[in-house]
Order: sequence, then C-alpha cells, then structure tokens
Amino acid sequence: MVTYKFWGALALSAATLCVGQSAVAATELNASIWFPETQPLTKYGYIEWAKKVDAASGGDLKIKVFTDTTLLPVIAHLSGLRDGIADITYHAGTYTPADLPEDNVLAILAIGLGDPVLTTFAVADFYMNDPDMLALWERQKIVFLGAYASVPYSLICRKDVADVADLKGIKLRTPGPVYAEWAKSVGAAPVNVPSSEMFTGLDKGQIDCAAMGPNELKTRSLWDVAKYVNLVNLGPYFSGWEWAMNVNSWKGLTPEQRRILLDTIAESTVETEVAYVASGEEAITESAEHGVTVHQPTAAMTESATKFMARAREMAVAEGKERFNLKDPEALIERFENTLRKWEGLLKDVDRKDVEGLKAVLKDNLYNKVDANSYGL
Repeated sequence: MVTYKFWGALALSAATLCVGQSAVAATELNASIWFPETQPLTKYGYIEWAKKVDAASGGDLKIKVFTDTTLLPVIAHLSGLRDGIADITYHAGTYTPADLPEDNVLAILAIGLGDPVLTTFAVADFYMNDPDMLALWERQKIVFLGAYASVPYSLICRKDVADVADLKGIKLRTPGPVYAEWAKSVGAAPVNVPSSEMFTGLDKGQIDCAAMGPNELKTRSLWDVAKYVNLVNLGPYFSGWEWAMNVNSWKGLTPEQRRILLDTIAESTVETEVAYVASGEEAITESAEHGVTVHQPTAAMTESATKFMARAREMAVAEGKERFNLKDPEALIERFENTLRKWEGLLKDVDRKDVEGLKAVLKDNLYNKVDANSYGL
C-alpha cells in the first residue's frame, strides 16, 4: 500500500511539474490595434488571428489583444512598438511621416490603385524584401510582418455631395498628403483628423466629409451622423502595416514560433482582406435602412480623381526628394511598380473571393520563402 501511495504521489508531482513547466514555457505577446473590435482589421487581423496562433502553437504562443487606445494612443503605435510597450501593432504610416519616409512616398501612389487584395499582396512582398524597406525597419527597430489595404476610399458626408461642384468649400477629412492635394484641386479644404475622431467631427460639423472606406458607415456607425455617400474611387489606403513586431521581441522567439507567426499572418492577411471588401459592400447595401443617400460618381467627379492620379507619381517623386531627402525615390517607386505588376500576373486568374486559392498564392510566392531563422535578425 505504501508503494502504491509513493508511486501515486510521484506521478502527481511529475504531472504538476509538467503543467508548471508548460505554463512557464508559454510566450505571451501584447498586440495593439486602435480600431474597434467590429472593424475587419481588428476582428480578423487580430482577434481571430490570436486564436489561430494559439491553436497552431498548441498554447505555446499567445497573443493578448488590446483594441481602441487601451494600451497605446493612436499616434503612438510606432513609438510604443519601437520602445517595447507593445510587442506587435497595427500602424497607419502617414501619421508618422518623419519616421517612415519611404512608406509615405509609396502611400501617395495608393490613389491610383483599385484592387485591395492585389495592393495588400504587393505591399507585403515589397516591404518584406526590398533593401530600402528592410533598412527602414532596421532603423526603426521593428520587423515588418504583414500588410493591409483598405477598401477604396469614397466620400462619407453630412452634406449632400452629388457632384464635384458640391465639394467647393467643403471641410474634408483626408488621411494623407495625396488626398489633401486632391481635396485642394476640387476646391475643398483638407482637414487632418484621425479616423478615431471622424464620428465626432462629422457630428459636430468640424468636418463636412471624410475620405474613408464605406465599411466605416457600419463599423463606426458613421451613418448615424453622415447621410450622404459618394462612391468616387479614391483608391485604397495601405500606409504602415497590419502587423509589425518589436525587433527584440522577434529575436526572443524560437524559429518555430516565428514560423507560426509568419504562417498564420499569411492566412489572416487573406481572411482579413476578403472580409474587409465584403464589409464595404454590406455597408453600402444596408445604408438605405439608415437613411443614407448613395451617389454613384458623375463623369466630372470621376475625372477629377483620374486626372489627379496622373499627378500622384510626380508628387511621390517630389516628396521623396524635397520633403524626405531620399537618395533615389524614382528607383524606389519603379521597384514598387514592378512588384505591383508581378502580383497582377500572379493574381490574374484568381477569384478575389476564393479564400483558399488566395492563401495558396500568397504563401507560395511570399511567406513560404521567408526564412524564420534569419528574417528580421
């Protein structure tokens, strides 16, 4: 009887020790994104992704997600990442142009792009492989892990903007310099307001319109304060990153853990983008129930945007030279354009709603080629 008790106690002690070792071995990473939980970049890019990481690692790697500004203020999602307050963040690069000059130059080109999935894949590839971009991340002490692109920006307004003439004198919230310049070209007054303050700005009349993806009608309930939408295509916003990691946090992971992050981010990139596009379509469909009038762009409105797109590249080169003192912004832009063309070919015959097909293309042509033993180290 003593023998049984001894071996039983020993087995219990061993089991307890294993549980304790397992708990100690689990790595928890803090991740911050300032969008609400209903926004696709948060819901699929962070909340669902965290579950995916937990399952893929067998509980060895856990992501603690902070939404809104519970961990970091909106504008601090670069500095807070760099300083190690967060291990992983989302960040809109146009909020910190001095820190991210190459990213801000390329962001100007967004106004001429129309396919969010193609844009996302090309940005991820370029930002993970181009030598100038890798040098940028090294300077900032971060590791770029994944891209995003919004649905093409439209105009969400508290005043009726049916045609380009209606924009004259309008206070228009713009997310970056290229949109600000387009606003000026049509007689509007650009206003720099973070996306987190759009609802209040529209509600109080501090802004008349916001250049923003129509999904935000639903995600941020903008349809409660903005009853007009003009679907002029102003291109997707992609500046910054969906996932980047503090370099020391990245180095502290095992190669196996880094591989899990890369693989799950590849999958979540696709799931997030497909859901993002769908959310924009759903918001427009449901907007009539909230008293929103949706205008298709007139020929004049479309022309105001397409004509400006031709100027965007010149503006990007000039910004690179004059504002950011980049050595060769023309070459940077050319390489990025080549990457866009590469992904146009790779995605030519892929249905943008075929989640598994998109995952295969992204993994085969990018993420599977990233070496978890050396990337970012």
